Amino acid sequence: MSLPRGAQRIRAAFDAAADRPVLIAYLVAGHPDPETALDAAEAAVGAGADLLEVGVPFSDPVADGPVIAAAAHAAVARGEGLGSAIDLVRGLRGRGIRQPILAMGYLNPIVARGPAAAVRELASAGVDGLIVPDLPASEDARLERLVADAGLGIAFLVAPNTTAERVELAIGASTAFLYVVPLYGVTGARDRLAEAAVPLLERIRATVAGRLPVVVGFGVSRPEHMRELAPAVDGIAVGSAVVGALDAGGPSGVRDLVASLAGALRPRVVAG
Repeated sequence: MSLPRGAQRIRAAFDAAADRPVLIAYLVAGHPDPETALDAAEAAVGAGADLLEVGVPFSDPVADGPVIAAAAHAAVARGEGLGSAIDLVRGLRGRGIRQPILAMGYLNPIVARGPAAAVRELASAGVDGLIVPDLPASEDARLERLVADAGLGIAFLVAPNTTAERVELAIGASTAFLYVVPLYGVTGARDRLAEAAVPLLERIRATVAGRLPVVVGFGVSRPEHMRELAPAVDGIAVGSAVVGALDAGGPSGVRDLVASLAGALRPRVVAG
């Protein structure tokens, strides 16, 4: 079965990285305002992000920790939502950004807009893939069909307590990549990775057996985290740390953080 166009573009980014994991940077659409969000996303790409995740503002982001939740709540209070994500992606494409972009949003805003309309508008704006953190694989076959028919990829999440059967369902249903949450709890920058993170990733990657890329997110925030995780994954997503850098230093803060994270993933050249 051929992959949707968006999934092909996402997979191509992994192939292009070849000898290192890709870096995926996450930002909340419309935060702290639409123009700054656009500048920050462009800065992330310019600093070395291989892909972008655009967060859809939502009032009840149950999988997110305090940094992303605060950004989402502030955005919602200003009237931002799914339309803000669509506008941000359209703005990025208008600025010539060609890197793959995934929209990451909870099911409620998609249902509220109408799944067919939501997926169609995301695809029209230039989105390549979709992540719905509160939707388990194979729970909504109609939405999965709509996503594929619109030419978008999709990534499902698995966690330490996901059963082997559910892991296989997530692998089979994901066309963009498999998203691994290596800890119990919500998103958020942490000083240390969970002790079981690397063994979990190694087990899941062995189960995937090359069928699709494996990405880790949640809790990753520092260059040393990138180096520790790199041998066990195909991609690393960083969210709370990027949003926190934006809050503290604006788009230039995002640029500095992403550059440091990207630098940690570059193969080291050994002098001969």
